[in-house]
Amino acid sequence: MRWKLLIPTSVVASLVAGALWSAIVAVLFGPAAVVARRDWLLPVSFVVPLGIAVWAGYFVYRHTARRRKIQAVITVILALFLTALIHFAIAHSWPNYFVPRSRPNPVLQF
Repeated sequence: MRWKLLIPTSVVASLVAGALWSAIVAVLFGPAAVVARRDWLLPVSFVVPLGIAVWAGYFVYRHTARRRKIQAVITVILALFLTALIHFAIAHSWPNYFVPRSRPNPVLQF
């Protein structure tokens, strides 16, 4: 295994994908209250990090000689895992944009 290629590729791909995913969610979809009203938007935004992770796996696949498929799959899984960690860290840092606040329903209040 070429760990010197797998680890840096996964880390760089996850940094780019995590930052881009968080930026897309924050800028295009607005605050978390807007995303909470339309639940289908967040899974659709996952296409970007998935594409970047697949690209990183393809990069590793093309730059290794042996066990190409295994190394590509490990890179994709590692990149997606690190991307999720980065996105959750960013969401924890800026809760106004990523964590919807539950407000009481005014119709049900007495």
